[in-house]
Amino acid sequence: MAIGGGKGGTGKSFLAANLGIALADMGKRVVLVDLDLTGGANLHTLLGVSFPERTLDDLLYGEVDYEGLLLETPIRGLKFISGLIRGISEKARFRVKRRLEKVLTGIKADYVVLDLGAGISSVTLDFFLLAHKKFIVITPEGTAVENVYRFIRGAYFRYLRSLVGPSFRDLVDKAYEGREVSLRTPADLLRVLESMDPSAVERCKEGLFDFCLCVVLNQVRRNEEKQMGYSFKVVCKKYFEIEPLYLGYIPFDPKVPFAVNRGRPFLREYPYTEVSQCIRGIALRLLAGKEATV
Repeated sequence: MAIGGGKGGTGKSFLAANLGIALADMGKRVVLVDLDLTGGANLHTLLGVSFPERTLDDLLYGEVDYEGLLLETPIRGLKFISGLIRGISEKARFRVKRRLEKVLTGIKADYVVLDLGAGISSVTLDFFLLAHKKFIVITPEGTAVENVYRFIRGAYFRYLRSLVGPSFRDLVDKAYEGREVSLRTPADLLRVLESMDPSAVERCKEGLFDFCLCVVLNQVRRNEEKQMGYSFKVVCKKYFEIEPLYLGYIPFDPKVPFAVNRGRPFLREYPYTEVSQCIRGIALRLLAGKEATV
């Protein structure tokens, strides 16, 4: 599972850490991976680990294999890999991407949860697309929704680019970059592709069927905001021809930063709050493949 969303501050790391704990509490073997490659890795603080003994720096600059990177946490059944402390440039990320992908696909666990960094760089989108289940965290704010839309749009076109083959990649790039006025939406692109090569569209539609997008709404303050998850589904269906699975919401709670400052996982510090109950509900619906109901 990869947890993304474009902009920082939406609660991606909070969801990654506590969803991992919830799954581990259900008896699953879970590995959390902090994939912030900018040097701002902080997932360990949400897990109650004061300072990681090893990080992805040791993989990139040392001789440590992925098993040597796995660190224990206070949670039974939950291990994690800490992100980069030094950070690397955008150009360098492309060089290490394949090595990291090999590490990620080699981890032996029931669930591997990737906590992606902020932004919509090509490398971040590729890690998002690598996952079987792709989580988007949105908050009920106009700017946050706009950033999430850009993130999904970037991932969507990058995914289509891998499906259509070399002969149509320039057309996909034109649509993504807005260089072709007749291709304003992904649906427009698919219609043009169908007129040129129906088999290419079939490949796209088959691939999009496996594009398992899951949505979680975070920092909800009012009852009416809970409906935003369903509204977001409508937008995704209209513009991308995909129907995400809305797994539920997490209410706003001022105790969240208190747990972070104490270096304690929220599900352990405040296990009986509505936030914790909602996260466990999200984990249960994830396992069952069921959508949330308001």
